[in-house]
Amino acid sequence: MDSLVGFVGKNYVLMAGDTNAGRSIMRLKEDFDKLVPVDSHKILAKSGEIGDGNQFCNLIIRNVSLYRINNETELSTKSVAHYTRRQLATAIRKNPYSVNLLLGGYDKKDQKGSLYYLDYLGSSKKINYGAQGYAALFVGSILDRFWKEDLDFEDGLELMKKCLREVEKRLIIGTRCFLIKMINSDGIAVVEKVMINSKKKNEIEEEN
Repeated sequence: MDSLVGFVGKNYVLMAGDTNAGRSIMRLKEDFDKLVPVDSHKILAKSGEIGDGNQFCNLIIRNVSLYRINNETELSTKSVAHYTRRQLATAIRKNPYSVNLLLGGYDKKDQKGSLYYLDYLGSSKKINYGAQGYAALFVGSILDRFWKEDLDFEDGLELMKKCLREVEKRLIIGTRCFLIKMINSDGIAVVEKVMINSKKKNEIEEEN
């Protein structure tokens, strides 16, 4: 029951993911961080099989780190997206990874954030906003309507919470906790851990 959401704002990228780890109909834990730091200014948000996600993200993180050590320079978000896509595409013909990703990052050189959509088939696309997992079924119309260029942080955070409330409201099996992280010129920061319960859900319905 993975749900990932991300979008680009004014000088930042905001990303959120649920914290559930499950198998079949069982919830195994509620503190699983699906927003994995690649370096100080990039995050890979993963959905899919837990084992594949962990293994693939570790592969990307270690090789990006190795490149930085060998060449004394950091890869841009675009370069990491191309490298990640190449690894996914190569694995299709060998041992495919059942993992879909959102890659968000802030490049100091360009002084702006960027977001990339990647799937298990090796597709890659630069986007302004997007989602993976079950969230992709519900939040597209919200982001289409309310996202705009140069969205400031306060409005961006409210938009993110609107998306997360919609996901929890629509899914039969509720996703009770989401983790929101921001990437800007200062690096990666945990913004908020959002808890959504049935009482809150009823309050939202009354507001609508």
